[in-house]
Amino acid sequence: MAVAEFKDPSALRTPRQVLKAQEQAVWHALALGVNVAIVTDGTHCTFLDASASANNGEIVPFAEPRDLSPAVLADLLHGGVVMRDPKPLAESVWQLIWHATKAEPKECLLTFVEIFMLKFLSDNLSTNLLPQDYRFDVLLADPNEFLASKGQTQIEYYVDLIRPRIKGIFTENTKVNDQVISAAFGLDDIPSTTSVINGFAFLKSPRSTSGATYNRIFCEILQEFKNFGTLTAIEPEFKLRLYETFLRKSARQQRLGQFFTPRNLVRPMIRMARLNGLEEGSIVLDPAAGVGGFLLETLLFSDALPGNVNFRDGLAEQKVRLVGVDVDEHTNILAKANMLLHLAESVRDPETTPSALNQALVNTFLLMNQNETLGALLQPPRNSIDVILTNPPYVTQGSSIYRRELEQVEGPRNGVLLSEYYDTGGLGVEALFLRYVTGALKPGGRAFIIVPLGLLNRTAARMKANIIAECNILASIALPRNAFFNTAQPTYILALEKRRTPSQSRPPVFCGIARSIGETLDYERVATPDQNDLMDIAELFVQYVENDLQNPVSNARPYADSSIAKLVPAELFSADDRWDVLRHWSESEQVALGQRAEAIDRREFLEQVTNTFSDLLEEMGTARAELDALEAGPMERFSLADSDRFQVRSGTRVRNTDLRDFPGTVPVYSVFTKANAVKGYVDPEWLFASKGALPERYPSATVMATGASAVGLVHLREAGAVMTDDVVIVQPWPSVPLPGPFAAPGRDLPKHDIDLEYLTVALARSITQGGYMYEAKLYVRRVQQLSIEVPVDEAGRPDLDRQRAIAKVSRRIDDVRERIDEAARWIKTTRLS
Repeated sequence: MAVAEFKDPSALRTPRQVLKAQEQAVWHALALGVNVAIVTDGTHCTFLDASASANNGEIVPFAEPRDLSPAVLADLLHGGVVMRDPKPLAESVWQLIWHATKAEPKECLLTFVEIFMLKFLSDNLSTNLLPQDYRFDVLLADPNEFLASKGQTQIEYYVDLIRPRIKGIFTENTKVNDQVISAAFGLDDIPSTTSVINGFAFLKSPRSTSGATYNRIFCEILQEFKNFGTLTAIEPEFKLRLYETFLRKSARQQRLGQFFTPRNLVRPMIRMARLNGLEEGSIVLDPAAGVGGFLLETLLFSDALPGNVNFRDGLAEQKVRLVGVDVDEHTNILAKANMLLHLAESVRDPETTPSALNQALVNTFLLMNQNETLGALLQPPRNSIDVILTNPPYVTQGSSIYRRELEQVEGPRNGVLLSEYYDTGGLGVEALFLRYVTGALKPGGRAFIIVPLGLLNRTAARMKANIIAECNILASIALPRNAFFNTAQPTYILALEKRRTPSQSRPPVFCGIARSIGETLDYERVATPDQNDLMDIAELFVQYVENDLQNPVSNARPYADSSIAKLVPAELFSADDRWDVLRHWSESEQVALGQRAEAIDRREFLEQVTNTFSDLLEEMGTARAELDALEAGPMERFSLADSDRFQVRSGTRVRNTDLRDFPGTVPVYSVFTKANAVKGYVDPEWLFASKGALPERYPSATVMATGASAVGLVHLREAGAVMTDDVVIVQPWPSVPLPGPFAAPGRDLPKHDIDLEYLTVALARSITQGGYMYEAKLYVRRVQQLSIEVPVDEAGRPDLDRQRAIAKVSRRIDDVRERIDEAARWIKTTRLS
């Protein structure tokens, strides 16, 4: 794969000697048919492009500053640093950790991040900082050979030697050395007690204090990382999604009021903040920083703060100071690790010193847990912050403990008595954080805060009066329900600007209604970039601030001809008003946006209801008479275990990830209550190559085998689809094959005598009579035990004509049921004028 010309340092003293060694390395590489040539004195390496050197007639080096390691060699062979998305790695390792330890999702995340950091640092740091015996690759030996050579298992070796080495690079006891930051919080010293790792679930089990019991699973995880490849450049999308992957599995954060902010909310808020216009030395603060999304995402966008963190002469520099505060030690560690990923290029640069890297992390993410109840609230900044971006915790029940804790704090903090400073009214911790925010901003400073709807539409005149005494309200933007993956609580973005003088005029309030955020609002969070009201609103807000802020209006009006944004006079956002925005849209506008159904006249309502139910009663009477006549004839019971007449089998396992990775044209159906609900569409070639399956050749009746509200439901499926493995397929032996590319060779099977549509009706009746529910799942064996009643002729043979007639009536009955359900929903939701 590569050729190395190893020289004594004395043979590389002059340019002529270096050139000779380089030429030798290139000639040897060309002779052996490889492209990577290396010149080394055992300490430093120069990497050469053999092919380019031969073609150009001069030595062409690779721009690779690191020393030789497996990761460096892998990147060179790929032609440079490879950008990777480790999401599949995170998912597979999460499963391994959880099954081995049964730890909480957050502990599993910390364990994954710890091993991730080991691989990431091994791939990027020089061997001077992290020698070979402390790197990831030393752990990849055969466990028996490793035990024989090292005298301990890999997991013990990692805990005893490698972990302390990494903590020695990113030391746990470092103080913030930026006096501007210290002064903002009114503190002489701000210590940092965390590193970038300190959450290893394998150490917490009572089964083994050393962790040797877990060596097999630890080695399996290491192999997963090895197979994945180098971690020298990480896809930006992964860096925040990593934390969502783990933390949305945990309910504990929700009980604490911690709702980690989805990336699709972070990006528009950063855009609204217009950070690229900040002056050097400005401070951007998140007082509830969590894993650091609001601060670190600013480094990724050209209209924010790209290249804001630099390293020069052994020191870290930030043009704009990014500061995040959190009370949770583990979250602080995750934020620091997240920052390292965002600074991967600097981590790879040998000119970046470890002390400078560590100091950058310490200056950015502050752990304030002197009082674990109050956290950041204990030490509020005063008139010193340029921009605040935050999503504070939401807690109303039990929040009185915060008030009592504030009363117990002795003496002033940053020049104020906290019990008086926070005595501004309002329920919940979010009200305390709003007070923190309004006091922290310097005149002209701006804040963009995610708040619950209840904070805006509650009667809290004193709280609101204090806010507008200090600040102008710039914007109030409604977010869609389920914008957060672990709460359906309605939320808003509230934008404030610190008033420069008490007499400053108030601008109109920019109001918005976001119906979409660029991803589905379910557990899967699938990207929908063409549906992103929130980003459109953010762009309109920037346009308003940059162009129209000084042009007040007297009445509410659409902004930039947009139906989702509007300017509202500031006097409509007084201390006595609600600060939510829906009331500023007319009824017809709300209907057009899908926020409200249109009101109808009461007489018209009564007439529509009367006509609807008259039609339904007539239809039900006709259907009942026909059904009585059809079922009066002879009936026989047929068992689904009769393999001469029925085929009963399970579907094919198709996961959500398969649908995303191998999209195609074949519809996939799963356990959904609605018959027309499609799980997705998959590629037929992948289906056959991976699963050995083809789309169904014939139509079928399908039984939902599981699902709390779906078990036992029966749907009719046309040919050409695929059912998942939690669906049972029931087919009478068919007569007509599926035409086209899915047709199988060979003669057709005998003509069946069970109508498929009738089969679905009879199956549903049999399952209902059997009383099946979620505890009695209907997999293949249990479905085969069912039997159905079938109309027969005088000779006892199935009567197809009667079956089809009963199926037709049943369709009409189902239609009546749907119309009744639709009418009930309409009656319930209709507003009367």
